[in-house]
Amino acid sequence: MSFTSPGFYLLLPAACIVFYWIPGRLRGIYLLVLSYAFYAAASRTYLVLLIVATATSFAIGLGIANARSETAKSRLMWLGVAAIVAMIVAFKAAGAMAGFLLPLGISYYSFKLISYLIEVYWDDEAVERDLVVFFLFPAFFPQIVSGPIQRPEAFFRQMREIMGRAASDAQIEAGFRFILGGLMLKLLIGDRLADVIVIIDGAHGDFTSATMAATVACYTLQLYADFAGYTNVALGIGKLFGVEGPPNFNAPFAAVNIQEMWRRWHMSLTSWLTDYLFTPLSMSLRDMRRAGLVLAIMLNMAIIGVWHGFILNYLVFGLLHGVFLATTVLVLAATRARGPVVAGGLAGAAAAGAGRVLTFGLMSFSQIFFHSGTWDQAISILAQVAGVGPSGSLTILDLGPGVALAALVCAAIALYVGGGAPGARWAAARLDGLAPRWLQYGVCAFLLVVLSDAGGAKFIYGGF
Repeated sequence: MSFTSPGFYLLLPAACIVFYWIPGRLRGIYLLVLSYAFYAAASRTYLVLLIVATATSFAIGLGIANARSETAKSRLMWLGVAAIVAMIVAFKAAGAMAGFLLPLGISYYSFKLISYLIEVYWDDEAVERDLVVFFLFPAFFPQIVSGPIQRPEAFFRQMREIMGRAASDAQIEAGFRFILGGLMLKLLIGDRLADVIVIIDGAHGDFTSATMAATVACYTLQLYADFAGYTNVALGIGKLFGVEGPPNFNAPFAAVNIQEMWRRWHMSLTSWLTDYLFTPLSMSLRDMRRAGLVLAIMLNMAIIGVWHGFILNYLVFGLLHGVFLATTVLVLAATRARGPVVAGGLAGAAAAGAGRVLTFGLMSFSQIFFHSGTWDQAISILAQVAGVGPSGSLTILDLGPGVALAALVCAAIALYVGGGAPGARWAAARLDGLAPRWLQYGVCAFLLVVLSDAGGAKFIYGGF
């Protein structure tokens, strides 16, 4: 059952009512049963894999906390991490070589379990001894499809808090608002852009280079609408059950350079890799100075690339961002070394605007490799956009005026929301004075029913 299916939202209110009706100590068990049932609906076989991985991590975590020597703790931690990484690698490799279907959310729950083992290694007090709370941590159904990746301490603490807490009106409304906004972003913006992209991709050689360049920009906008939409839905469902998940996006199109963009895009993955991979790696390479920093950046981004899948396109995507990031870091360091930079007024605004355009352009360029199904398709699109490959005479207008207008509106909305939605709070405050919120929510729900396709397309990041 998908987060975009009407049936899911027929069951969700009842599930929430039961959750707050039962005694506090049973809520964890209830959520675990719900989460396993949700996972089993996708794959009963892979549910066994999730349970085995969780049980193994639970046992190793206890072993680390009870170990008497640093050597024993280190060996157990590395044993657990290696086992989880080997599981991810095996399934990713099988998917790349034989088209093997990946277990639902394997990357996300694996990252959660790895962070837990490392946290326990760093601090014995981080160990979780409550079996129900721990087994729920990787399985929590709002986060298992595409994240966000929540840290263990925050989840464990909140689970204990909700055992004795009643639902609040503000919490329920916030959860509903997140879900509604996320579904609108996914179904009314992301899926509509996807419809146009699929048509153009299917015969991209028939379209002009300019049209294909605009389509490449839409790759980024559609991915943002799809993924940020899912994140809002996941955060909203979590809020309904009293769990506050970590933010995953913060106006990424407002970033003035690629380094800032990665602080705003897929934030839970970026911060996870920063804490558990990049920081230890850069510290171990610090004697190499700038070369060590560049190497750490390249390795980190290469891993981000192949994390999506063991194919050349994803590796190139990661390496491109490694080059972009390393260049940005070195340029910023050299600029700061020459003294403080104070840019205000018109010049500062122009520089920030140029930085945003360049950052979006670099992100969209890399999306050619991320989005394309094969290496040949990526090279063909790249050549066409660069004006050195074959192209036709069709434009987006040839798809029909209604299609062109819808694509333009959806792209503008995605860019506006991803840029921080300037003026949105002011508009919302004015709207609250004109219409009650229940009416606003009703209109949004009506638009979803009328304008979206039944069930919607799958979330892009559900495949990772």
